[in-house]
Amino acid sequence: RAELGAKNVRVSAIEPGIVETELQSHVTDAGAQEWLESTRGQIEWLAPADVAEAINFLASQPARVNIQQLTIMPTKQAS
Repeated sequence: RAELGAKNVRVSAIEPGIVETELQSHVTDAGAQEWLESTRGQIEWLAPADVAEAINFLASQPARVNIQQLTIMPTKQAS
């Protein structure tokens, strides 16, 4: 942010909660795999489109607006 602000480049940190992607298939730790499976039964994970919409929102802000950090978390209980 400090390096790019002088060049009129806005920087935002995007911190999504659990997103349904292929990355979960790369988890090798048994404890982490168990935790992921337990959360899948409790909450509906974010979709990649949810994160894309948040990025679109950030990019669509006027040049005078800089959102420094955006945390996106699932809120819906699994059905």
